[in-house]
Amino acid sequence: MKSVEQLVFSLLQTNECVVIPSFGGFIVKVKSAHLDYTRGIALPPSKNVSFNIKLQNNDGQLIKHCSSENNLSYPESEHFVKDRVVEWQQTIDQGNRLQLEHIGVFWKDAEHNIQFEQDRSVNLLLHSYGLELVEFIPAIQAVAPDKPSIIELPRSSNRKRLLRYAAAAAVVLPLAFYSVWIPVKTPAFESGLISYHDFNFMEQPRTAEYSYQQLRFSPLDATLQALPLIQPDSLATVEEHPLTPMEDKRVQEPFIQATSMHLIAGCFSNNDNAERFQNKLRNMGFEAKTLRQGGLYKVSIGSGLSEESLQNIKMKAQEASIDAWVLK
Repeated sequence: MKSVEQLVFSLLQTNECVVIPSFGGFIVKVKSAHLDYTRGIALPPSKNVSFNIKLQNNDGQLIKHCSSENNLSYPESEHFVKDRVVEWQQTIDQGNRLQLEHIGVFWKDAEHNIQFEQDRSVNLLLHSYGLELVEFIPAIQAVAPDKPSIIELPRSSNRKRLLRYAAAAAVVLPLAFYSVWIPVKTPAFESGLISYHDFNFMEQPRTAEYSYQQLRFSPLDATLQALPLIQPDSLATVEEHPLTPMEDKRVQEPFIQATSMHLIAGCFSNNDNAERFQNKLRNMGFEAKTLRQGGLYKVSIGSGLSEESLQNIKMKAQEASIDAWVLK
């Protein structure tokens, strides 16, 4: 006596749809021969089998085939198929895989839906009986002997990578260097001004050098005695005459008193810019003057012997939104 699996297998070879009552139906589609380039094989024509659980109504095809092959009456064949279907459903409900020989495998997924996968080792198409898988080898084009073959080696990407790194380093390293050099080695942050001398790290900074010299004065009485006495009636008249431009310039030059500290409001490499800034500060009420140090012209708004003596001037500069720093 043939089993239900054998009966279904024989019907799938000759029919396009086979329904198992109270279980589901198989739908068959013919697939033509094709090449599988991934595996390098040629496949003969075959049948693709899919399963539809909604096809459960008895169309009589499987029961009649069972009655004919097993010499059973129709009710006996119907009862025979029904008992086998109950066993299949119990196997699937228990979470096990149901293997139907030469047909495929059934199982339940995480959402408790019945899934089916066809057994690809058996070809259900009778016209393809005896045809096997054919492995093919890609054709190799012959190279003419008079033309030497040239093998192009893949270009190394290391050189391009090194060039990209070098370009990035050429930009990042100077920025990183000067971001540390300017705040630490130059007074740019204190003065609020940046000179092109600040970018020359080879130039040594020049510090102001002051020398003190002790002055000796003779006693005041001896000096007075050495002066000739002038009688009131013999006073000579002195004619006034205008000063020459050179003498007038010397008179107008500010007298810079020697002090220890200066409050610097600006630093310039050009003397004209320093003088314009000095005149602007004088118009604002500051006693501005220009000092030259290390090739730069520094505009001072006040001088003193200590930082405490410069506090009033510094507060006045802050009210006028002027950033000043102390030159010691």
